[in-house]
Amino acid sequence: MKIGCIQMDIAWEDQEKNYERAEALIKEAKERGAELICLPELFSTGVTLNSKKFSEKEDGGTCKFLSEQAKKNKTYLLGSFIEYNNDSLPYNAVVVFDKNGKLICKYRKNHVFAFSKEDKAYSNGEDVACFNLEGFCIYPLICYDLRFPELFRVAIEKEAEANVFIIPANWPNPRKEDWVTLLKARAIENQAYVISINRAGNSPELSFFGSSMIISPKGEVIAQAGENEEIIIADLKVEEVNEWREKFSALKDRRARYYASLSQGK
Repeated sequence: MKIGCIQMDIAWEDQEKNYERAEALIKEAKERGAELICLPELFSTGVTLNSKKFSEKEDGGTCKFLSEQAKKNKTYLLGSFIEYNNDSLPYNAVVVFDKNGKLICKYRKNHVFAFSKEDKAYSNGEDVACFNLEGFCIYPLICYDLRFPELFRVAIEKEAEANVFIIPANWPNPRKEDWVTLLKARAIENQAYVISINRAGNSPELSFFGSSMIISPKGEVIAQAGENEEIIIADLKVEEVNEWREKFSALKDRRARYYASLSQGK
């Protein structure tokens, strides 16, 4: 399966400009052979704290754009949007559309980033979600979720066992070393592909270093972007995951029930 990561320079809170730029980049990624194309976190606005102003339902402009682009390019397409929440603050949500423009997966960011006051603008999600494609069981997570290995392990322990994690992000300077280290760690400990899509450019208060990465189940970097707007593409092989997990049996060797009893003081 060929996956394409679009490291996009997001125009701050300018949805129409971002739709126009994303459309061109999606077309380019498809022309380069990508079968699943991924955009950075909140590609149409940036991670704004004006969440209520830009919140939408599933039939809103951003999901409509993504659905149309998936259908037009005959590709699977992953993006994210600020999802309207009638009961509280909006959600930061990933959505995935198939080649026919049908919504097949939605995930709401579990860990909002209190350090940058996201907790004042967004609600936490409360579950994980996955979709299947060409033998892969793919779990999307979002940005700050990367710092919580427990969430990845939940996906590994599901009946639909994860073998790919996709992480759209707006991960800024000066935390590049954290980004690289955590991505490799999540791949190594879960023996899974980790696909990360960061943004490029600047927001009003932050600068972004890019470095979107595609990492193998052994923690090897298969593809990595630089600092500027760029598309990276790699071919993922489900056999590579299966063979490595069979040969190096770290996941089989874990003692999940024992850890649970330890955490309960037994």
